[in-house]
Amino acid sequence: MQEKITENKNIILYSINISGIVQGVGFRPFIYKLAKENNLNGSITNTTEGVIIKVSVKNKKELSVFIDKIKKFKPSPSLIEKIEYRKIPQENFQDFAIEKSIETDEKFQLISPDLATCQICIEDINNKEDRRRYYYPFTNCTNCGPRFTIIKKMPYDRQYTTMLKFEMCPDCKKEYENPFDRRFHAQPNACKICGPVLSIIDNTGKTVDFQNPILTAARLLKNGFIIGIKSLGGFQIACDATNDDAILKLRKRKNRPQKPFAVMFKDMETLNKYLAVSILEQASLTSSSAPIVLLKKIKFMSLSKHVSYYNKYEGAMLPYTPLHHLLFNNIDFPLVMTSGNISEEPIASENKEALFELQNICDYFLTHNRDIYSKYDDSVIKIFNDNEMILRRARGYAPYPMKLGPNIGNKVILAVGAQEKNTFCILKKNYAIISQHIGDMDSAETLDFFKITLDNYKKLFNIDKIDLILYDKHPDYAATKFAKHHFRNSKKIEVQHHKAHIAGVIAENRLLEESENQENDRILGFAWDGTGYGDDGKVWGSEIFIVQKILSKKELNFERIGHIKEKYMPGGEITIKKPYRMAVSYLYNYFTNQANNSKKDFFNYIFSQFPFYKKIIEPEEIDIIIKQIQTGFNSPITTSMGRFFDSVSSILNLTHIVSYEGEAAIHLEMICQENIKDEYQVEIEDFVIDDYFIFNQIISDLKNNVAAPIVSAKFHNTLARAVLNISAKAKKTLAQI
Repeated sequence: MQEKITENKNIILYSINISGIVQGVGFRPFIYKLAKENNLNGSITNTTEGVIIKVSVKNKKELSVFIDKIKKFKPSPSLIEKIEYRKIPQENFQDFAIEKSIETDEKFQLISPDLATCQICIEDINNKEDRRRYYYPFTNCTNCGPRFTIIKKMPYDRQYTTMLKFEMCPDCKKEYENPFDRRFHAQPNACKICGPVLSIIDNTGKTVDFQNPILTAARLLKNGFIIGIKSLGGFQIACDATNDDAILKLRKRKNRPQKPFAVMFKDMETLNKYLAVSILEQASLTSSSAPIVLLKKIKFMSLSKHVSYYNKYEGAMLPYTPLHHLLFNNIDFPLVMTSGNISEEPIASENKEALFELQNICDYFLTHNRDIYSKYDDSVIKIFNDNEMILRRARGYAPYPMKLGPNIGNKVILAVGAQEKNTFCILKKNYAIISQHIGDMDSAETLDFFKITLDNYKKLFNIDKIDLILYDKHPDYAATKFAKHHFRNSKKIEVQHHKAHIAGVIAENRLLEESENQENDRILGFAWDGTGYGDDGKVWGSEIFIVQKILSKKELNFERIGHIKEKYMPGGEITIKKPYRMAVSYLYNYFTNQANNSKKDFFNYIFSQFPFYKKIIEPEEIDIIIKQIQTGFNSPITTSMGRFFDSVSSILNLTHIVSYEGEAAIHLEMICQENIKDEYQVEIEDFVIDDYFIFNQIISDLKNNVAAPIVSAKFHNTLARAVLNISAKAKKTLAQI
């Protein structure tokens, strides 16, 4: 029977709406405790928008004090975007309560990423007196553990997660219902008695160990075996990072001859023995996001040279699940920890899927029966200019959105992304909701992952209708084809690849938001990469734009003013995989501009001046490349900066055939000698950079036996100089940049 409400004129009831990351982070238990400590009655409930707090106070000052304490003492994983409050009719609250979640229309709730294991939970799993959680690999609380990867729908309650099938034992239930326990309303709460179970199977699917799977896995790793480990968002592949044979075996099985592997270290003390770590880098490593951080190598202790070869950096991370921590309790070496997938396909997340796809890579699997609803790779960052630069956005970051400025409008917009390293983005209200890393869209499996993830985001963020679809101009991109065919009746706009790069930087840094009334404000943008379908149908890749905001149309106007010189890309797509082909093109241009040289002389020239090409390329292929350059047959015109980098990398005998995207350019950067200030001369005419002129100076240096690291340094310095010169020229000739 409902109690009769008796109005107390000395009490005012307020409704407080809080949006942000306020679910799955211990926010309701925090508010409950705060209200009890301050003798306030009322309630809190999850909604599909955030949380609603009803609180009875004596006056507005008491309300302000309560809100100030919420802001000051909120749980560390939470993030408050907005707090709104209003008076509401009185209700007869005799206490403070956490009420059942409610769903609201046309709203969406910001969702917490998965969080690295907190220090208190680490203490629990190492506490022999804790009979339920000692050595339990699925220990978590409101401050840590799985979130996004187990959520099927909002609001964030256990019944809507993959934990539904694990009924809590009486002790876990007691913790869950105790407002003063840190597992109060922790949705993934579990223990040895009632929670997920770990096991080891071999690559035929046969169970090896149920009793001590962690100890067995540690023993196998010590003996050089490769183990698939089911983590938060999918399987990782692990082996001893100091064992040459194990890593070479992994490279062969995974068909990954050169691409660096990430490494997981037991703790900061261990990591400091191998890599140089700044204060900011350590802060990222030890944060609740716990990403892979690119760190400089040092020579005190070395991992196997096969982990990352010539790279000056190592992708490093710390354990972020109880399973990782317990594994490192039993080994004394770092672990290669790479994505559990076949190269260029999505990470495997289901047990059967992993066994089927990875059985030829992994010797054993350390797995469990907690289902993963959303695949989730490890995030990768680098500290640049004292800020995190996200290179791969996934675990610990997605799906938390980027908040944009006002005046975005009410349309829901979907941008489906490009072909390589795809992510998609949904614009709703003034939030850019960016997906986790999807991957390269070359396989049917990745496209399926894209579709499933998009459907999941639409459900989680309460999106019934998309008003506008944006897609890359390249007609052969998988995401472009999907957008055209899947959204037949929706309004669609094609976007040029490099303009999208510049627009993304403008939005992320809010470069045009400060000057709402200055329509003449302009930005000079450089978009240098490998490939992008140009407005003229050519292969762009070194584009320079003037960008102007058109207030009347609420859009950006792009004027392409410059690039490197146009040239044929002999053979088209194959040249991306084989940098030596583009090098031959540059060398042929250099050679034929010298007096009295013939094609026959070119063969002699290339093999005498660059003898390593004898093992790389046959004379017949050189002949084909020359004909393609002369006729343009099967050879699109390009202004690609990426192909320029490839050519320089090849003539320095670094990379001739790439095994992963950007390999040639990365190798060129990694050999770059530090503290070199020399540069080559730059010729720029009408904002067009003469890259042939730069290349020819490199040839002269090589004739004079200038070392490759110095050539690389001068090359990079020269391109930086080109940017500065063009910027200065644009400043003079184009007003208000």
